[in-house]
Amino acid sequence: MNDQETRTMIMEHFAAAGRDEVAAAAIYAEDAVLEFPQGGERIRGKANIQAFRSAYPASLDFEMRRTIGSDELWVNEYTVRYDGKPSLAVGIMEFANGRVIRETLYTADPWEPPAWRAQWVELMDTDPTPPTQGP
Repeated sequence: MNDQETRTMIMEHFAAAGRDEVAAAAIYAEDAVLEFPQGGERIRGKANIQAFRSAYPASLDFEMRRTIGSDELWVNEYTVRYDGKPSLAVGIMEFANGRVIRETLYTADPWEPPAWRAQWVELMDTDPTPPTQGP
């Protein structure tokens, strides 16, 4: 599988996630592992990942910020909304034989930046395109 095919598979996964968990689970190998380090949780197997996500008690909506990677390692940055409440997420997908064998998810709630550091920072917009670099 080439990088464009993998990227397409990832986009299809996120388009289906929260709406069609059978289609969303197509990206996983049968023995895939999904990990949530913040909660110390691990879910083993495609069937369990699909069942967990199908039983999720909140409505989910995903807004992709960016996907980067190649070959067997891909990183997805996105906002997931749980019943409308946003949470920022980074997911690391490890592939083998064209399927995800391990996904590790990290989430964080957004915050309002404190005024004391305004002189050193610029506020990011939601445009996923990074700023262009000079020559």
